[in-house]
Amino acid sequence: MERIAIPVFQERISPVLDACARLLVVDIDNGEEIQRADVFLKNMSRRERTEAISRWNIDTLICAGVSELMCSYIAGRGVHLISGIAGEVEKIIDAYIHNRLDQKCFLMPGKNRSHLQDSS
Repeated sequence: MERIAIPVFQERISPVLDACARLLVVDIDNGEEIQRADVFLKNMSRRERTEAISRWNIDTLICAGVSELMCSYIAGRGVHLISGIAGEVEKIIDAYIHNRLDQKCFLMPGKNRSHLQDSS
């Protein structure tokens, strides 16, 4: 099983992980979504957000934008970070499950696959 998380704003991926109020956590097993939960991050510091991500045992975090500081906090927890992604959350989840997240329609404007941050 893999657990992914996506910061959400109005059913789309939130523009900046550091300031999002809600994180959607999705469990995926054998190419299928098996459950999901919301994690509310409003008024949390970057460090508190990172601790919440760690407590939820997130394997992969998909986001649009993230600060260098938050990126280093997340990397320190061993979370795989994919940034530079845009679009509707449901479509992003489906694309991730089907290994199509690198399609142009999911990339932030002005980005291409070679500029997509993928911190392993």
